Amino acid sequence: MELPPAMYGVNKIAWLIDLSPDGEFEGFVCLKSQEAKWGTIMTTPHIGRTVAISPKLLADTGEYVLGIPKKTSKPERVKECHKQFKNLIHKCANETQESVVKTIAAFLNSSEIDKAKAELPQDFDPSEVITFRVGSVIPSNAGESWHKIEEFWAKYTSGETAEDSDKSNPVMTCLITGEVTSVEKRLPFLVKGVIGGQPSGTALVSANSSAFMSYGLQNSLTSPISRDAAEKFAKALNSLIADNRSRIYIGSTVYVFWTKEETGFNPLTFLDKPDPQAVANLLQSPFTAKQASSLNENQFYGLSLTANNARAVVRDWLETTVPNVEANLTAWFQKQRIVDSYGAEHRPLGAYTLAASVYRDAAKEMQPKVPTTLIRSALHGDRLPDELLLKLVRRNLVEREITYPRAVLIKLIFSSDSNRNQMMRDMEQLNLNPNLAGGDRAAYYCGRLLAVLEATQRTAIGSVNASLTDRYYGAASSTPANAFPSLMRGARSHLAKLRKTMPGACKALEDRVEEITVNLSTFPKTLNLQQQGLFALGYYHQRASDRAAAKANQNKHQLT
Repeated sequence: MELPPAMYGVNKIAWLIDLSPDGEFEGFVCLKSQEAKWGTIMTTPHIGRTVAISPKLLADTGEYVLGIPKKTSKPERVKECHKQFKNLIHKCANETQESVVKTIAAFLNSSEIDKAKAELPQDFDPSEVITFRVGSVIPSNAGESWHKIEEFWAKYTSGETAEDSDKSNPVMTCLITGEVTSVEKRLPFLVKGVIGGQPSGTALVSANSSAFMSYGLQNSLTSPISRDAAEKFAKALNSLIADNRSRIYIGSTVYVFWTKEETGFNPLTFLDKPDPQAVANLLQSPFTAKQASSLNENQFYGLSLTANNARAVVRDWLETTVPNVEANLTAWFQKQRIVDSYGAEHRPLGAYTLAASVYRDAAKEMQPKVPTTLIRSALHGDRLPDELLLKLVRRNLVEREITYPRAVLIKLIFSSDSNRNQMMRDMEQLNLNPNLAGGDRAAYYCGRLLAVLEATQRTAIGSVNASLTDRYYGAASSTPANAFPSLMRGARSHLAKLRKTMPGACKALEDRVEEITVNLSTFPKTLNLQQQGLFALGYYHQRASDRAAAKANQNKHQLT
């Protein structure tokens, strides 16, 4: 990763002031467009700015560069901003002896600046950023390698050359480097690209209330960091967030990943929208001579962030190795395996799809904890909590439907728990007699029975406004002993009707009910959270089996 020069950052430049080599004003050049509303992106000198007057070298707003106030600004303050901007340019010109900086300094001290103010474009906004172009060069742009200017700015912002700069930064142990050095009262760069944060960025370390000021340490001193370390981590993090190869957004959370050494393995291809063939290759790699990556212990890191207005919130931190991540992802997709809603081959699901399945409106309701928990489980192999199962069961109760993503998630939750994963051993196929015992087995068969009774109703009377499942899923999945006796009585009347009109269908449904009830010595009075999850899987499997059989029967008739 190639980071910008010290104290340079990404900026959107709206206007260029064109100057001749002699400092004569030649006009304004607009860099805004329909695609770049606020201007063209450049890497220019940067400094953290709050309420104090702090000019940025060579590229700043119209208030600093030309002394033109916004409607809401105080003229005296803007006058001081412009004065300090000119002083900074002169200081840079004297110390660097760069001819282009001398040209800009000459322009600022001549009547040419008045000429520029008189020819302001109609859509000029003093809050937009302006810089200079002298001849064909833009000295503020780091991409053009103005090394003397970059060195001046690095020293100036560190306080080495600026007489009026703030030299009161305390000397403490930097928490990143471990060195005793001058640390920043406010970190110089903000983290950008975190959803819900301010457009200017979010602070990773900040305290402005006594409740957060340990031992009287204010602002960023609660976690002392040197300027160099603070600048580097912020620039590196911003680069990771800006690159879709190293970050993924899920809801309001952004996840970034990186490795100590370069690797061809990228977990984002599996976490976002997993390609079935790529997942198949990953699942096969432990059983073939081909490995998904080299066997070295390359370090793997992950960070998840959300925003709370002006502050970034660290939701999770992950530190492991690339081989461990590959192994955990392989297990993650293996645990996902379950037939789809029509009994067909499973398809792998990404973290967002799984997280969204427990919400009515994921775009509005999704909390960071759910996707963070899922991604940590996928990459680190952590157990998924019962809190997630509770959300899922409640969603089933509200919708009275078990979708494919929710069925996958139930299986994942149970499979991620070493005390439960044996229950899921036979669940990936349409095996309607899984490895369950006691109340767990009864719960699964109660789910199957509800699906069969629903099919019986549908076969006997066709489509209805409120199906048997719509009316009874909640009671059947939590208190079977209360719900099923009346459901069985209703089923007997439906079967009696079918016996006269559709004897073949009646016989098939009766056999299915008998096969299930033989495994139920009695209906359980209540089902606990785990059993309600198994009830949902039983219902899901039975419906998938019925749909698969119906499709096979339809295909058979079409062939004949």
